[in-house]
Amino acid sequence: MKLDDDIHLVMSGALGLDLTGSLDCNAYLVRAGEGWLMFDAGAGRGTAAVLDGLRREGIDPGRIRALFLTHGHADHSAGAAAVRAALGCPVMSGAATARMVSAGDEAAISLTAARAAGGYPSDFVYAGCPIERSVDDGERLAFDGATVTALATPGHSHDHMAYLVETDGRRILVSGDALFPGGKVSVQDIYDCSISAICGSIRRLGTLAFDTLLPGHGAPSLRNAQRHAEAAMAYVRRLACPPSIP
Repeated sequence: MKLDDDIHLVMSGALGLDLTGSLDCNAYLVRAGEGWLMFDAGAGRGTAAVLDGLRREGIDPGRIRALFLTHGHADHSAGAAAVRAALGCPVMSGAATARMVSAGDEAAISLTAARAAGGYPSDFVYAGCPIERSVDDGERLAFDGATVTALATPGHSHDHMAYLVETDGRRILVSGDALFPGGKVSVQDIYDCSISAICGSIRRLGTLAFDTLLPGHGAPSLRNAQRHAEAAMAYVRRLACPPSIP
């Protein structure tokens, strides 16, 4: 789905626009010069159909220069192996994500817990994926026509990375599951989720200037998107306030 000339939404499941498989997160293509950068890979059950859809939209999948993962949860990373196999593009993520995804460690990415809770069918099998490059917090990667800065944003998961993409005067925040429209965040009853870390990550994102928000679920915001971080900051400030004394 073309959002504008520089951004396509290529996957979105039941927590988004029901564009592809129900388990998929939002996955995006962002233009980088004559090519594209892909962010997140969905749950992996319909990757071939997604790539065929891109061709129908006039996008050559062979021009996808890299795949970035925001974190290891299966709805974001289980499709990475299929994308890598189909395109031959390098897969990049934070170091903690790289360790879990490359090992196919279902317990570490909380898939074991999610499957037991009914979030994934019993026959859902995770395919590990080699990670060509792990990126550090604050690292800037230059591509033709775009620069990507990795931002450690733990909380929803301990390994979470958001990415700030700068392209020709535009600043795009790929927030994954660290920030959603309206300032919402995602808290789950899993070992790697921390409310205090979520608050710290929101404070960090609240200091950024960006025009466009591309969240891991829900509707993207193409303009004036900093308001979503400001809304989240308002919640965090209230959480930090001491209780009133009668």
